[in-house]
Amino acid sequence: MAKLATRFNATDHDTTQSDYAELPNGTYVMEVEAADVAATSTGSGTILKTTMKVLEPQEQEGRKLFTNYNIENKNPQAQEIGQRQLASLCRAIGVSAVDDTEDLLFKSFTARVALGRPSKDGQYPARAEIKRYYYPDEGNVPPAEIDATQPTAPRPANDNRPAAANSNQPAAAAEGKKRPWG
Repeated sequence: MAKLATRFNATDHDTTQSDYAELPNGTYVMEVEAADVAATSTGSGTILKTTMKVLEPQEQEGRKLFTNYNIENKNPQAQEIGQRQLASLCRAIGVSAVDDTEDLLFKSFTARVALGRPSKDGQYPARAEIKRYYYPDEGNVPPAEIDATQPTAPRPANDNRPAAANSNQPAAAAEGKKRPWG
């Protein structure tokens, strides 16, 4: 056990909980608010963890999006994808080379955010992720807006409904046949 530096009184704090919802699909103006380099879960590589803050559209302002970029990974495909995503972020914020996470902070960029896929093992649900970065040098940066239509959540495999009615009737036993066991 460990002693706290001071006595914490839970009744002094608001404990109201709100329902969490992923960012809706749409185009957002964002900025990297925090970034840190860490080892991968296996310890065999390096990832860049970022916290992005929504700046626009106004109704989503201040919301967060968390991303991880594989910088070094023993899986060459994972490393290539991560480095390509990081290069896209760098181009979107107008940075050509990075040697410190400070180089990424507080520079606004526009990106398309949409719901990704749930984990293959079903442990984690689908979450919002960046699908596309828009580059100012291409001159095609769209305005920030939420998509008019949003995906619906898939129904769970077990929705606790009773089984469908079945009209099959059991067949009558054959008469006069002897059972093989006696």
